Amino acid sequence: MFQDVGVFDHHEQSLFRSLETAQCDGLASATGHAAFSEAMTALDRLVDEREEHLYSPLAADPLTRDYISRLDGQIHGLSSRIDILRTHIELGLMADSDNRDALDASLHNLVRQLRTRFRREAALIPVYAGWLDRTANSATAAIAAR
Repeated sequence: MFQDVGVFDHHEQSLFRSLETAQCDGLASATGHAAFSEAMTALDRLVDEREEHLYSPLAADPLTRDYISRLDGQIHGLSSRIDILRTHIELGLMADSDNRDALDASLHNLVRQLRTRFRREAALIPVYAGWLDRTANSATAAIAAR
């Protein structure tokens, strides 16, 4: 069972470091572009890991399913805005857009939206810790009953 929730914090910090580099250097620079690409790879990995290790087990548990459903509903709109901003930036970079100021503004908004999303998702960590304790206690009781 997955217990190292600190890895999510590490991945978030790595993501935001790359995004900060992209913002400081600008998307027009090679380092800014590379940092943005690294950040998006880190974002994909982080979202997949959270889905697999946090959302899935909590959504499968009848005691936490409603909470996860409500949180997912709150984050859905945020995720859509994040996807739109990300797509705008990626397409602008692929098309070698002349309007780098608009891309940099979109990057700034993307960072803001990601911070909001992760702040909301941080509420999952104590819920997950409680779920781990409850599951471990149930497993211990089942073993003791044998």
